[in-house]
This record gives sequence, structure tokens and C-alpha cells, in this order.
Amino acid sequence: MKKLLLFISIMLLSFHGFCDKFVWNSKAPYPSFPRHRTSALAIGNKGYMGLGHINSGTISQAYHDWWEYDPATNSWTQKADYPLDRFAVTGFTIGNKGYLGSGNEQNFGDRAEFFEYDPLANVWTPKANFPIAAGGNISFAINGIGYMGFGNSVGLYSYDPSSDIWTPVATSIPPSDYSSAFVINNKAYILPAFSNNFYEFNPTTGATTLKAPFIGDSRYAAVSFAVRNEGYIGLGWSSVANNCVKDFYFYNPITDVWDTIPKSFPGVRRNYVPSFVIGDNAYFGTGSNGTNLGDIWAYEWKVSVGINEYDKTNSISLFPNPTSDYIHVETSEEYFDENFTVKIFSLDGKEIITTSINSASLSIPVSHLSKGVYLISIIDKQEVITAKKIIIN
Repeated sequence: MKKLLLFISIMLLSFHGFCDKFVWNSKAPYPSFPRHRTSALAIGNKGYMGLGHINSGTISQAYHDWWEYDPATNSWTQKADYPLDRFAVTGFTIGNKGYLGSGNEQNFGDRAEFFEYDPLANVWTPKANFPIAAGGNISFAINGIGYMGFGNSVGLYSYDPSSDIWTPVATSIPPSDYSSAFVINNKAYILPAFSNNFYEFNPTTGATTLKAPFIGDSRYAAVSFAVRNEGYIGLGWSSVANNCVKDFYFYNPITDVWDTIPKSFPGVRRNYVPSFVIGDNAYFGTGSNGTNLGDIWAYEWKVSVGINEYDKTNSISLFPNPTSDYIHVETSEEYFDENFTVKIFSLDGKEIITTSINSASLSIPVSHLSKGVYLISIIDKQEVITAKKIIIN
């Protein structure tokens, strides 16, 4: 190994060079009981979260409390209760109003009630019911129209707040409970639960287009959001691990490429996680991994690096890059973990190489691969701790 060892100290460079632009930060915890299958949305510069469920043994409790989060003060304020005890409710924001509905009642029955929330008046107003009772829908809004569906084998429907009317929407995307969705540039991007097929839906043309496949484990009840024109999916229940995971991935719609977030999420694994976005920052929390959770996290753009920043990559080296014969992986002896796995992917998401790291130093032959750009990830159990692109020449 004649080339100088390259230590990757903060975040390994990705396609858009965001490595030092985002940090994870813990926020004021959810102010009431820890729970899962809560609901969340943002209106203006405030976030809102509430409802949800606790089930443990013989206990099954749905909730209706509703809270406002102010990112400027990192504080919660209780607002008017949602009119019903519900969980797995979903919604969207249009203008200065929030819309929330469908979901499950305490005995897990599917429901269709739908409400408008006015944050200025702090009032909930009944609206036309969602056409089919269902929990676990996805929802989003584009150009003043709301969209909801896919829970409990339900199709997609649009909602016009000016007429209070729901309309079926034709799409080839297969319905699946607790799928993932985000919106970028007036197009919705949808990852059905337990699938790696990833779709773009254009409401202007009605077209559904299959995009680059999701490169993580297919999953259920993940968290999803979009900030700065890129989409993010993480956490959830992995079909591969058969357990909750905490890896995160981001998608660039311009290049149609998925990549891993190299800066590991510092919270615990979980599923059933809602999110809301204010400006360039995403907020999410609560959920369950067998234990109901109440912590809240933010993925924040250009904030000061503090004690909440999480980085495990400064003891791992990948070199040389570019390379033509081997990629060398080295970890410090005290950091080495026999659970480490290296995976190399093509840009279309196909897994090319998987190998375990059985010592603190490993050389992986890559001369048999075609010239081009690949993605390399180092995984500790199910957690991606380092990820970057490599060039084979």
C-alpha cells in the first residue's frame, strides 16, 4: 500500500457534496406519553404532532391530543384535541390549513373521518369523509390539491378543499399499508411498503414512472421527507433484518440516483414514525421498536456543530480512490467490529459485492468490475456507518 492513507474524518463525499451541510440534533421530546403511529404535519413555521397508539399486553389505547412545535424556541404547546381517538391517521397542508383523517380507532377498526385544522382559530372542522375507511395511508399535497391513499389496499384519491370533494386518481402504483412518500418540484415519489420499486407520480399529466430502485432493505412504516429538493427515507421495519432498522437513504430526482446518508442516525431503531418539514429542516420522532418512544429528532441544514452531531467514520479508511485493482478498508484496532460488512453497489442500486470485514485491514479486489462510479457502504449490523462513491478506472 504505497498511497497515503486517507482518513475520512467528517462525512464521506456524496454526489451533491452535502456531507458537511446537515447534522442530526435531538429536540425537546414529545410532551405527552411515548407512543407510535402518531400523525404530523407543518403549517407555516410551526410543526404539529399528535394522536397515536399504545398497545402492550392487554393495553390498547388510542389518543386525540394535538401539540404545536415551535423550532425557534424548541418547545411544545398543547392545542385543541383532534375530535376522535385515532392512530395511523395521515394528512397534508394546503395554504394555512391542515387536513387530517382516515386511520384506525382503538379496537383497530378502519375509519374514514376527515377534518380541517385552522391553527389561528385552533379549531377542527369536519369535512367530507375519505371515500374508503383505511389506516396507514400515505398523503401529500401538490398545487393546492391533497392526495391520500394506499392504506389497506385502497387506491389513491385527490381532495379539493374548495369543493370538499374526493376524486379517484388512476395510478399503476400498487397499494400498500404504511408506504413512504415525499414531494419534490410538484411531483410525488412513492416507495410501497416491502418493495424496492420506486415510483414518480406527476399529477399534472397523471403519469406514473418507475424510477431507480431503492437501494436499502425493503421496509414498512419508515419515515420519509424531502428537503432542499432531495428525498429521504429511513428507519422502519426491514424485510431483510425482520426487525426495526435505523439506516437512511436520500434520492436525487435530477440524476435519478439513491445514495446512503453516511452520517449515522444517533437515535434508536424504530418504525411508525411521522415527520414534518419546516424550511430546510426535517423533524420526526415517536414510534416503536417494541417500546413506545417519545424522542424527537431533526435533520438540520447548516446548523452549528454541537454535541448532538454524530459521526462514526473517523476511524475508518477507504483507499485508493480512484482505483483499478483493489479498494482497501482499514479500521483502527480499537474500533474494529466483527459485525462490519462491506457492500458495493452499481448506480442503479444493484448489489455487486458483499463481504465481511474479518480483520482491521481488508483488501477487496475490484479489477473485474467495469470502469465507472460505484457506491460503497460499510454496515455495522443493520446500520450504515460509512458510505461514499468510488471510481474504478
